[in-house]
Amino acid sequence: MSHWLAGQRITAAKLAVETAQSEDTTSRTTTSGSYANASTGGAFSAAVVVPASGTVFVSLRSTQRNSSTTNTITSWNAVGSTTGTVYTANDNAALIVTGTANAPVDLTHRLTGLIPGETLTVTMVHKVSGGTATMDYRNICLAGSA
Repeated sequence: MSHWLAGQRITAAKLAVETAQSEDTTSRTTTSGSYANASTGGAFSAAVVVPASGTVFVSLRSTQRNSSTTNTITSWNAVGSTTGTVYTANDNAALIVTGTANAPVDLTHRLTGLIPGETLTVTMVHKVSGGTATMDYRNICLAGSA
């Protein structure tokens, strides 16, 4: 929801909302015990220009599994072109699948307090608690909030 003040001029620039989406449909793997890019395929990211509100919604989706009964864990990092790191991968904002069955999982997170006009790059990162993780589908969708 936008917060407009009485008498404030509404311009096209204030209403402009940037969006970006990246999709990867190739199976990627990792055996890393700490957050890192997939071992196959490298970095997977999307970038958007932060709108005047300083708010961007980050939506992640992954279809993933593990070679054993352990966890495949996907999280994300966000870096602003002006501010540097604004969000670091962590288990509290992660997509976690336990076991060998392929499962689709998703999350949406609202980032606020960003610098309007800077470019925000979100990169999906993965780790395992054991075994080999396979991500068959990955998607990042970024949407600025007016």
